[in-house]
Amino acid sequence: MPERSPSPPTRRVVEVVSLLAAALDPMSVAGIADRLDIARATATAILAELDSAGWVVRDPNRGYAIGPALTGLSSSTLPHGVGDILTALTARTGSGATLSRIEPDRLTVLDVRHGPDRVVPGIPVGHRIPLQFPAGASVMPWRAAAEQNTWLAAAPDAERRTASTLLALVRERGVAVFRPLADDAGMVDLLADLLGAMGPELLQPQLRTRILRQLAALTSRPYSKHELDADTALPLSYLAAPVFDAVGTAAYEVQLGPLRAATTKLERDEYICATLDAARSLTAVMTSR
Repeated sequence: MPERSPSPPTRRVVEVVSLLAAALDPMSVAGIADRLDIARATATAILAELDSAGWVVRDPNRGYAIGPALTGLSSSTLPHGVGDILTALTARTGSGATLSRIEPDRLTVLDVRHGPDRVVPGIPVGHRIPLQFPAGASVMPWRAAAEQNTWLAAAPDAERRTASTLLALVRERGVAVFRPLADDAGMVDLLADLLGAMGPELLQPQLRTRILRQLAALTSRPYSKHELDADTALPLSYLAAPVFDAVGTAAYEVQLGPLRAATTKLERDEYICATLDAARSLTAVMTSR
């Protein structure tokens, strides 16, 4: 049995905001009510209050989306220009991109931009994941030794050597590059297309969480130097590069998600170049705030 909320009306407001924050497209009152199993009159009343506060906006088709006032609450710490850089990265590569803050124990998504060819499947602003191998690999070479040791110690025993090698490669090249596990590229395409086509708001939260965990597990094998330099076509999941703050800390990570079953070396090199260019531009914005 789910735990009884001490304030059901407040819980319904939270659920409406959370649903819209995760939605890829505006949602109708009927869609929100059906998804949350609440009365349409209740959904309408909640949305009217949120609309008057600027927390949601209604489009010409009477669909609701997160509004500027609420967006400002989540992105107020991000300087002007971050969104433009991420948008330019998605336009250049056709892939979705995110900017995340890296803390000692977790990674928090601060901004999400969907690409024209590939969305960022199922990951809303505010999404958090534990900071353990391989998450955060792009910043770890520039973090304190204690953080590095904790991160390495949390890696599975079979991955410890891989994790250490990955840190050396990231320090050398400035980017972490990941591929699907062997023979799983087709499943990656299927899961990513499922999330992108349906939209996270059409999936039960538990199912979306299971799909995201499975997608993360299937896409988390880091490339070695030898593999990256090979001339053969290879699958490509994600790339990540560090973004530095005004005091020189690798506090953020920009991530690009091509999620492609096969890429040539020329294509991989372009993805790497685009990710590094975006990381440098984001660092310039962060250090000039």
